[in-house]
Amino acid sequence: MLRFQPNKHRKPYRESIDEILSEPYDFNKVKPCIESKVFGIGVEAYTVGSGEFALSYAAMNKEKCIPLMDNGHYHPTEVVSDKIPALLAFFPEIALHVTRPIRWDSDHVVLFDDETREIAREIVRCGINRVHIALDYFDASINRISAWVTGFRNVQKALLYALLQPNDKLKALQDSGNFSKLMVLQEEQKTLPFGEIWDEYCRRCNKPIDGEWFREIEAYEKEVLEARA
Repeated sequence: MLRFQPNKHRKPYRESIDEILSEPYDFNKVKPCIESKVFGIGVEAYTVGSGEFALSYAAMNKEKCIPLMDNGHYHPTEVVSDKIPALLAFFPEIALHVTRPIRWDSDHVVLFDDETREIAREIVRCGINRVHIALDYFDASINRISAWVTGFRNVQKALLYALLQPNDKLKALQDSGNFSKLMVLQEEQKTLPFGEIWDEYCRRCNKPIDGEWFREIEAYEKEVLEARA
């Protein structure tokens, strides 16, 4: 690996961000974000916008930008849920691209899986008003509208699941060192009737419950999308 001048690329990258952020804007209304990657298309030696670069820049410019984490931009064994409380120990606010990684390719439909639920739980635990959430995914192999609805509803489900946790009680058990009861309670929560609460939430929002909305997607695909072919 030949890399005699690593700052040949990072220095102008930093300067270009400086120039962008020199434009006037209201930081209370506009939240510029800096996001890292662990990979780059066509990059074999190193990635200029690494995690260290992005976090260092954000830390040095808190009044101008905030760090953003895409949970598909890390090594396969890393999880963003663990990074959320770490960053919020130093930053007043952060941003997320919630997606579903497959290896290092991040843009897949968000599922109601363990990491999505854990991301939502950390957001709620640390202060939901401190985290800006965006969804970052697509999948050209399936109906795009179905992908959008599925991913969006799954993030809503994850946040509802997190908000329903007895977080104050769990915190008290942790703070008192009662880890046995903490584990038992966390495990018991996994089989509580979450689906019934989600269905009631959908009804109160005047939206179709699970099992009903997909027929609308099928009708739209047949009546509108197929006509464009």
